[in-house]
Amino acid sequence: MNRHSSTIRVTILALIVALVTSHVAPAGAVGVDPEREDARRRKASLQADLDVLTASETDLQAALGALSASVLVQTAAVDEAKGAATAAESDVAELEAELAVTSSAISDLKADLVTRAVDTFVRPSELSFVEMVESSDPAEAERKQAFLDLLMAHDTDVVGQLQRAEEELTRQRGEAEAAREAAEALRAGAEAALVELEQSMTDHAALKAGIDVRQAEVLAEIDQLSAAEAELGALIDSRVAAAATGAPGEPVAAASGAGAASSGGCVWPARGSVTSEFGSRWGRLHAGLDIAGPIGTPIWAAKAGTVAVAGTQNGYGTTVVLDHGGGMTTLYGHQSRLAVSVGQSVSQGQVIGYVGNTGRSTGPHLHFETRYGGSPRSPRGCLG
Repeated sequence: MNRHSSTIRVTILALIVALVTSHVAPAGAVGVDPEREDARRRKASLQADLDVLTASETDLQAALGALSASVLVQTAAVDEAKGAATAAESDVAELEAELAVTSSAISDLKADLVTRAVDTFVRPSELSFVEMVESSDPAEAERKQAFLDLLMAHDTDVVGQLQRAEEELTRQRGEAEAAREAAEALRAGAEAALVELEQSMTDHAALKAGIDVRQAEVLAEIDQLSAAEAELGALIDSRVAAAATGAPGEPVAAASGAGAASSGGCVWPARGSVTSEFGSRWGRLHAGLDIAGPIGTPIWAAKAGTVAVAGTQNGYGTTVVLDHGGGMTTLYGHQSRLAVSVGQSVSQGQVIGYVGNTGRSTGPHLHFETRYGGSPRSPRGCLG
């Protein structure tokens, strides 16, 4: 390898180091915009910390997708960093071999100089150096000068070779050290990327396991609610029919805690995040909205009405059903305790109970349903 190609190679190694330290180690992805990649990593990290019980299914799937993307990017980064480190180590080995050759050449040149000095000044030939110098014969003096010139020229050439070899040795040592530092930086970058990859894979596995558990629990809850639905539906029908024969309750002004009614005519029944929407869940119908919240969070009547059911129901746990007339009912399941009783008239926004974890439940939340003629519909239609 010549000097020019060695210099180019060290420059390339330096560039690779810069790429690794600016992209692989901090960002986890070679060739990706650092700020965008850093933002993606922060998002994935935050989503990995989501509570699978209180996060929405959309958030959980988004978190899983972000972590999956992170694993793919970091896997590519690790592979690239390992390849660059291997190439750098190969260059180090080649430079060290060149260094050994140059060191050997220097040793040979030094030995040559020593040998010449010994041969010339310690073991002179029959026409010794001293005799030639002390000779007074003009012809002999001319021969002496020619010999001295030849000797000096040869020694000067050997000394020059030695000097150039030592300069080359210094240069090669610098290149080898730079290559070693580059290889070390690449190895460190690969190790950092690998650590991050392993953490992302751990986060991904933990989140996937949490989602699997959440899915199993949601399906079990849906199955039990479905099994209890017929029994509860018959109870609701009988209570609504009985209430229809009596005098309607007096209308009462809406309470202030629940906020204003939406365009659909309902107020939100509790404060919290929606963790599961109405609709198909892994092949089963989830007949309401799940609103997560701490145990004891107040539950408000979505509309004014009469309490048709207030008690424990299979699957739904402690439950309140309100009859709003015209075939519309609302259901509030999994409560920790009730604040109303059967037959009581309630105003829109009035506290009717408190969030709990009773019945078949995936964690503290309110299961809220709206039914028309006994058939469940999306509560979003009422909530606006």
